[in-house]
Amino acid sequence: MILKNFMIQVGNFFFRWRDTAFTLIFLPAIYLFTKENQSIGGINVDISASIIGFAILLLGQIIRGVTVGYAYIKRGGLNKTIYAETLVHRGVFAHSRNPLYLGNILIVTGSVLNLNLLWYSLIILPIFYFIYFCITFAEEKFLAEKFKEDYTAYTKKVNRFIPSGLSTWKNSIEGMDFTWKRFLKKEFITTTVIVFSAFFLANVLKFHYRYSESLTSNFAVFCWTMMTLFFLGYIIVKVLMLFKKLEIEARIES
Repeated sequence: MILKNFMIQVGNFFFRWRDTAFTLIFLPAIYLFTKENQSIGGINVDISASIIGFAILLLGQIIRGVTVGYAYIKRGGLNKTIYAETLVHRGVFAHSRNPLYLGNILIVTGSVLNLNLLWYSLIILPIFYFIYFCITFAEEKFLAEKFKEDYTAYTKKVNRFIPSGLSTWKNSIEGMDFTWKRFLKKEFITTTVIVFSAFFLANVLKFHYRYSESLTSNFAVFCWTMMTLFFLGYIIVKVLMLFKKLEIEARIES
């Protein structure tokens, strides 16, 4: 109980500062890219790390995208503190209590594995997992106190992270529709652009510093092009938001 209370306190702290903390976590990687003999194996290992890392990152982004697209909920915090208007049981939340956090965990795991920095990974990933478990415990405490029996019953049916009961997916989204406007407005410009742009930039730097890959090689040009496309997508969505072309009905699924 003492340990869990400590983790809840840590979770409340990092819920407020999580974006800043996780940004600082990745900054050392940029420096480590410039150093020799930091990676595991040779170029084939680095290529494999990029592919595996991208696959895990993509899975995390898909989970977040589907979650937001089917049932966007106001559970991202109020004044940087844990907050929720309602307890959502449908969509992805019928299979995982924390699908957005699961997506974040996969995104960071894939991003770190992509870097192929052994000691950095062994230090950063456990710290990240600990912080996210603390945030989850803090949020669970809030939800349990606010929704009481409803939340207790919900926790008995749905896993904390790992999705279960996917065979009933059609029932979970019955009467719901995937809203691209919601995805673009709530997810694309806040997470997708940053995540994938950072991934492609990291690969440009990784192969440039480790294997003297030219910044104008075919691979580098591909990465620069992808970053440019994501940036243009960001601008387009922002313009659409400015002209209120992405307005959606406020709807909370329960």
